[in-house]
Amino acid sequence: MSVECTRHHNGKVVCKFLGRIDTTKCIDAEKVVMESIEGAEVIVFDLDGVEYVASSFLRLCGKASHKVDTNNFSIVNVVPSVKKVFKVSGLSEKLNVQ
Repeated sequence: MSVECTRHHNGKVVCKFLGRIDTTKCIDAEKVVMESIEGAEVIVFDLDGVEYVASSFLRLCGKASHKVDTNNFSIVNVVPSVKKVFKVSGLSEKLNVQ
């Protein structure tokens, strides 16, 4: 798994995740993500091509979502199998999962 976060001039930060997001790799990426989203007004997690997420990623999503207003955090390009993980955890009702 890798993650690349891009800060845009309008205060939006897009974090593009690639590959399988297992616990070990998520823990390694958390510091990068949290530093990158500091001061952001809008945060987008792009999961295009991500087929698996561990529970540690759900925790990271929750933690990141608290950095901005509820309507300004979204998770996009989510495949059905990953959407199911968010739904089962109850986070799909609290986070904007697309």
